[in-house]
Amino acid sequence: MRRGRFLGWLVILAVGSLFWAVNLGAQPDDILLDEQSIFGGRSRPAVDFPHMQHIDAEIECSDCHHRFKGGENVVDEGELEEDAEGIKCGACHKTEVGFKLSPDLDPTKRTLQQAYHRMCMSCHRQLKKENKKAGSVTCGGCHPKKKTGQS
Repeated sequence: MRRGRFLGWLVILAVGSLFWAVNLGAQPDDILLDEQSIFGGRSRPAVDFPHMQHIDAEIECSDCHHRFKGGENVVDEGELEEDAEGIKCGACHKTEVGFKLSPDLDPTKRTLQQAYHRMCMSCHRQLKKENKKAGSVTCGGCHPKKKTGQS
């Protein structure tokens, strides 16, 4: 009887671990935020977003990924697979260049550039207020200019 229970728990643990590993394996470690067709004329380089670092910090997927219906975030984490249709920010956010941020701007009307900056910087600023480890809120912190000789 005990042996059967032990094997049952072992199978449950193995299957759970497999699902966990497969789910994390679907997520890239880093994501280059480089929509050339939109940001082609930018003065700073693209952002190399440390995706796995955010996952390791136990930030909920729905803190960044969102789709709102009736004021509620209804995104399903099962949708968040690399290259999944409609999950990239540009699928919903307008794709023209524009940076002017208005605090009261309807989130569904933000340009892609506004959405990136608003999402990242507001979270980083909040973490800094709470004296927690946070990412940069300066241009050069996320868009470091390349040193001479770098490609």
